[in-house]
Amino acid sequence: MLADDLLVPSNRAVGQVVEWLVWAAVVGNAERVTHVFLPLDDRGVDGIVRRVDDEAMCAVQVKGRAVLTHKGIEVVVNRNALDDPHVTFVMAYLDPSTVRLADAVYVMDADTVLTLGSHPRRAARPEVGLFLPYPPHPGTKSWPYSCALSELSTRLFPSAGVPTRAALPAPLPPVPVPPPEKKLLGHLAELEVMRLLGAPATLNTFKSFPDVEEVEYLVRHRPTGAIRGVQVKCMIVADAHTEGEIAFSGPAFVASPNVDFVILAWRRDHNAFDDNAWLIPAIDVPHLTRTDIPTAHIELRVAIGKGSRFDRYRVPRSRVAATIEARLGGTQL
Repeated sequence: MLADDLLVPSNRAVGQVVEWLVWAAVVGNAERVTHVFLPLDDRGVDGIVRRVDDEAMCAVQVKGRAVLTHKGIEVVVNRNALDDPHVTFVMAYLDPSTVRLADAVYVMDADTVLTLGSHPRRAARPEVGLFLPYPPHPGTKSWPYSCALSELSTRLFPSAGVPTRAALPAPLPPVPVPPPEKKLLGHLAELEVMRLLGAPATLNTFKSFPDVEEVEYLVRHRPTGAIRGVQVKCMIVADAHTEGEIAFSGPAFVASPNVDFVILAWRRDHNAFDDNAWLIPAIDVPHLTRTDIPTAHIELRVAIGKGSRFDRYRVPRSRVAATIEARLGGTQL
């Protein structure tokens, strides 16, 4: 049994394992040098496979299951993900007893998913369901889209010799739906923190891929080998005098002495991040707010006024990296 299954009744562990095994199969079985690039933000593509010599590239979304139902797997795809015709879907079965992928996978584009899939009317959000036999059976509608796991790298690139379908009239390109403001600014906050942490030569930053845990980044102090976790949060305020808040999952929270909350404030009046930031060790959070509830909150104000219990954690944004470096080096700031 996968460890996460003991903690959270979800497909997070399965999805993470399947993605890594798919990337390993693509790179390991490629006859030509092939690399995988992973996203900094989840926007519908799990990775881009790039062949070095001819720069052929394929955007991939991976779907995996570890349960066979009626000798097949049931895959659900968010309907909005199928609006992008340039994404290739890879569907795979993970044997939970061996933690290995089955010898066959399915590879199809968005149009094929729409054609083969069903459209449940009672779903909470628009989605498309697929039933894929395992192992794949000749004569079924999905059979032409199956291939051996070892051939996956070749199947992703039509230029490698796999027959392509007759060219269709090019559709109008889809207009991307912008992410909600909160999600977009959260992504920009992560990029800003990564920019700050990337400056010191003594620090090396790592991101969790796929991004499925509360600790989003690990920062390694090269001189000592010490490592701390970082969780980036962004609050949105009208101005310096307006109180803002950040939220986090109470059940998933761990009061770790080795993790920092890095909080940035986006000011609407400046259309930019404020020069202040907060670095709160996770171990201190239970003393500052309740964490035994589904969604915990921390309220902050940019302007410095009467004393606040959060003032001790306030640092100039430009000093975020130096503060984390000091904590990694054993000097608490």
